[in-house]
Amino acid sequence: MEFASHSAAPPDSGQLRLPWDEYLRRLGHEGPVEPTVDCLRALLTAHLRAVPYEMLESLEGVRPSLEYADIFDKLVRRRRGGTCLEATPLFGRFLREAGFEVRLVAAQMWRVSGEWWPHWDHLVLLVTAEGTTWLVDVGFLMLSAPEPLDISGAAQEQAGWTFRVVREDDGPTLLRAGADGVWTPVYRFAEQPLDIPDYAWIVDFHLEAEDSPLTGSVLCSRTLPDGKVVVLGDNVVRARDGAQTIDYLADANAAEQALGEVLAGHPVLLAEAVDAWRKARANRRENARRII
Repeated sequence: MEFASHSAAPPDSGQLRLPWDEYLRRLGHEGPVEPTVDCLRALLTAHLRAVPYEMLESLEGVRPSLEYADIFDKLVRRRRGGTCLEATPLFGRFLREAGFEVRLVAAQMWRVSGEWWPHWDHLVLLVTAEGTTWLVDVGFLMLSAPEPLDISGAAQEQAGWTFRVVREDDGPTLLRAGADGVWTPVYRFAEQPLDIPDYAWIVDFHLEAEDSPLTGSVLCSRTLPDGKVVVLGDNVVRARDGAQTIDYLADANAAEQALGEVLAGHPVLLAEAVDAWRKARANRRENARRII
């Protein structure tokens, strides 16, 4: 399937046409675009490696837009990254127009403290291709399946990790096991499709709520051919070959090196991220002095 310079939107979307050829160039995808599993895998891989997870503008008080045209401008024309609120709906709309059956659904994340985060504020896609439904995630900060994942329950090895979806009382749950063979929840997800009004509340929550994990720290990540690199404020997490390492970022030079791994090929974003990291570190030190 080939896209014209301005592909038609779904008949019921009521939205402007988007130039998907520009999107494909942003991803670096030069192969066919057709509703097959191989194509879905290639498109997902291209997106994860080309478009980082980042929310730097939000740290400066810029409110994320949920309109497709604005998201397209940000991720494609301005060559920025995005969160699940931006990258996931856009990728889902692209797949839908390419002929896939797509549902945008909510997910609830598992905390490292061993409990569910109280809010269903993550977005993922359920994509049907060649008669099978696949879990597709292009907007998760931490490690999730880097390839389409069959939700039937079978264990599937991807990039040194093993993933599977199990059916629980509160919905299907994505599990991950590393080299140690220990299964850990990643998130559980709903199956009822969402539209923009159903998840618009998430923007206000993460901009205003005191318990939002996304306020006040530089958070960014990107999937690489050999794993994933995640910057979480003063730490960098590297996930490779079924294992994760966490290193403390002692100073701005260390932060710039780690951020450079995530934001390679995005020099403007890298400069912004390093500046934001310095400001966040200074704010934390100032707040600590006030408490003392």
